[in-house]
Amino acid sequence: MTRTLLILNPMAGHGAALKMFPQVEAALHAAGVEFDVIHTRASLHAVQIAWEAPGKGYERILTVGGDGIVHEVLNGLMRASNEGETITLGIIPLGTGNDFIKSLPPALTPGKTRDDWHEAIPRVAGGKTALVDVGKIIGDVPAPGHPHPQYFTNGTDVGFGARVAKAVRNVPVTGVAAYLLAIMQVLVDYNLPRVKLTLDSGEVIELNTTMLAVTNGRCFGSSFWLTPMAHLDDGTFEILIAKALGRVGILQIIPLLMKGTHLDHPAIMFRKAQKAIIESPAPMTVEADGELPFLEARRLEIEILPKRLRVMV
Repeated sequence: MTRTLLILNPMAGHGAALKMFPQVEAALHAAGVEFDVIHTRASLHAVQIAWEAPGKGYERILTVGGDGIVHEVLNGLMRASNEGETITLGIIPLGTGNDFIKSLPPALTPGKTRDDWHEAIPRVAGGKTALVDVGKIIGDVPAPGHPHPQYFTNGTDVGFGARVAKAVRNVPVTGVAAYLLAIMQVLVDYNLPRVKLTLDSGEVIELNTTMLAVTNGRCFGSSFWLTPMAHLDDGTFEILIAKALGRVGILQIIPLLMKGTHLDHPAIMFRKAQKAIIESPAPMTVEADGELPFLEARRLEIEILPKRLRVMV
């Protein structure tokens, strides 16, 4: 029998994961899924748990929570595999954004969701898997306690998106409402970082940017489809570069981002790359999968690692 470890983040979704876990546990057992359970005790605890899991004989890890615990588990698994193919990851979404799961095969289009944890049970029980790409970040100033290098499933960004990811931690609701409230808070006081983006094609772009996002997945902040054309298994990043926008410009583009209809917006540029370097003369807050692994980075080297994460689909 395949040995399975379930990792629960009891704080995910402002406690929703812990509240709903008895129902999740019963549904998994009813579907014939047997597992051991560990509750995380602190931020980044799941990194260590996942790092040690393969050595303890586990062949699958199930996460109950949001993108944060998926991010932590990925960082543990990539270390355990020495950046090779990981053991299998299954996701039961009970977090604030639940973004990464929306890009799993078959990838969803704008307006669609996989936030219902009930729908994850047959995927986990069915055992079908796929290999997807993983992003890797090497930065000059990692945040205290965060593993380095940093790996991500969904995407990383600097600028407005990173500020929102920081603000949403203190918003007492979940889902798209949480991110809209965080956006309103950030609009009160935000800046436009000066960045230099160097792509593996040799192209160099320098500008003041509202946001610069290097993405593997499609959806961010619960309902913002930054790169709806992205695929998790094509070995290539989609890069969104937003030129400097004022408050009115940001408010005008938000509905387009939620519909994925911003692709021809004059303030938005897109590029594809397998490697990218982001530099700034001022410290940058960096978001990755909703986490904040860099708070004062001035240089980031980002590359894609094709088909490293085995995930249940």
